[in-house]
Amino acid sequence: MRPLRPLLAALLCTALLPACGTEESATEAEVPGAAAGPAGCGVIACAVDEAEEDEDLPFTPERSPGKADGAAIESKVAEVTADGTLDTDDVAALFDAAGAKVNEDELDAIRAALSSSAYVVTGDALGAAEAQAMGLSLFRDELATVGSGRTFAGTEVPAAVREVVATARLNGAIAYDVNELDESGEGVWSPYPATTPPTGNMTFAYTELTPAVLSADMVDTSVEYNRIVGTQKARTASGQEYEEVVYEPGTGGTGNVLAQYDEAWHPDIYARGTEGQKWANNFGILSDGSIHALPAARRSEQQDLILTNPHLSRGTHMLFNGHLDVMRGVVVGVEMSGRLSKRAADGKARFIDPIALLKAWGFEIAPGVTLRYGNKTPRLDDAGHVLREVETP
Repeated sequence: MRPLRPLLAALLCTALLPACGTEESATEAEVPGAAAGPAGCGVIACAVDEAEEDEDLPFTPERSPGKADGAAIESKVAEVTADGTLDTDDVAALFDAAGAKVNEDELDAIRAALSSSAYVVTGDALGAAEAQAMGLSLFRDELATVGSGRTFAGTEVPAAVREVVATARLNGAIAYDVNELDESGEGVWSPYPATTPPTGNMTFAYTELTPAVLSADMVDTSVEYNRIVGTQKARTASGQEYEEVVYEPGTGGTGNVLAQYDEAWHPDIYARGTEGQKWANNFGILSDGSIHALPAARRSEQQDLILTNPHLSRGTHMLFNGHLDVMRGVVVGVEMSGRLSKRAADGKARFIDPIALLKAWGFEIAPGVTLRYGNKTPRLDDAGHVLREVETP
């Protein structure tokens, strides 16, 4: 793997890219008054269907059209390389020609220009293109973090991780806003809203997963917590019946990230799951390349919704979401959301390869683990670190 180019962070920090507003497996119901106590989930039913989203969805976004398609970018390449070189200014001109929303065809043309032998490509041109690509579609306040070399939780991003993200983004991997709506007001990338702020058990530091975080949890023999062991019927002071979670005392971390789900009221949103897991297996990759998983209780301070993958965005764009299973610090399963896998296979969007990113972070992955898909199977482009359209005969 080639080393990170020195200009990448600096170029990304200073890139003047336009901000744009542009599932998980549960149907969540809004619960009036949930934050006030047991009058939320349990009294007012939080009906949830955990089936995978593998149905034909009513809305499939087309590729975002830019100001120029691939052919127009090729024409622009001929123009800017008339002097025999392709430099950083020329790269900026190519992205300007593509417009505010750069589609996959345009990125393919830009990438082809960077590998051409018809002219001299300066040493910093590729780094400039990667920096531009990493900032595409991001909100302005995300750009500083993504360019800083640290995650939203403040963790230093390994050079290998930034390299995977930069390569994937230049190869068309999108950063999507989970709250983006279509013309009818329906969610584009998820049917569920992202309403939870980064507070309490949903701070970036609490949900972020790294090999070091899992290792620290495994060796922490003194940590004490409530462990979810079931549910029971309870009554409010007025006699209304509801269902609440039952706990038993737990001690010692596990390094586990495993599925956890219930529809009951949670007195303790920091409780661990039935297997002592601090995190549920609902996970997402944020625009900084960091890996995050929902807390095992799957309730935030608000307790208004059962948390689903989109809540991990917390005002940022996402590169991927699905399910991640970890046992004693070892990754044993990775799955792509059904909605995303269908779009990738159909050529509607490209997404970053989560396995490549997990390896770049240094996670231990069990032998034989490959990416599973909640719907159609897209094509894995190993060199580009992206999941993309299935090739047609």
